[in-house]
Amino acid sequence: MAFNTQKITTTNKTLIAFDVHRHDSIILTNSHATDAVTLDLYITSQLGTDITNTGVLAQEIEVASTSSVTLNVDTVLPTDDVFLNERVYDSSGNFFGIATTITDASPDTITFSGGIERQIDNNTALYTGTRYLILNNVKIPNGTSLKLTKDEFNVSSTNFSMYINTDSSSGGIDIIAR
Repeated sequence: MAFNTQKITTTNKTLIAFDVHRHDSIILTNSHATDAVTLDLYITSQLGTDITNTGVLAQEIEVASTSSVTLNVDTVLPTDDVFLNERVYDSSGNFFGIATTITDASPDTITFSGGIERQIDNNTALYTGTRYLILNNVKIPNGTSLKLTKDEFNVSSTNFSMYINTDSSSGGIDIIAR
């Protein structure tokens, strides 16, 4: 069985970088010096058959390209939490590309640095994989750890990506998987 570690150093959505389904347990330890840390642990679908409307619409046409594409969007502000490093689809589950940079300044944009596989038409609703919470607003007191066993987090790394958010400016969580 493999052994992996990861230090969470930001409040932003952070991809758990190792293949979680290969482990028997995950230990989440509060590494903050004095405060409790509140976290969310969730998985996001990587399949076009399990998607959620973001409310964001394309504001222009962008043609398929293998070069970087920056798409102007409107209706709802795009956010890193919703789009960053996520697969983006249309309402039928057709894959466009992976969002790599989000700008919420006029104009609001989503950049696909690896290009897009198909044309995005004006007013196309943008979808991302559905998010499923494993832990929601769980507070881990200073000096405390939370252990999850395989039956509590075992998911297919082909079908899902696992992320963590915390409320600590330093991230404040160490992850140990074994």
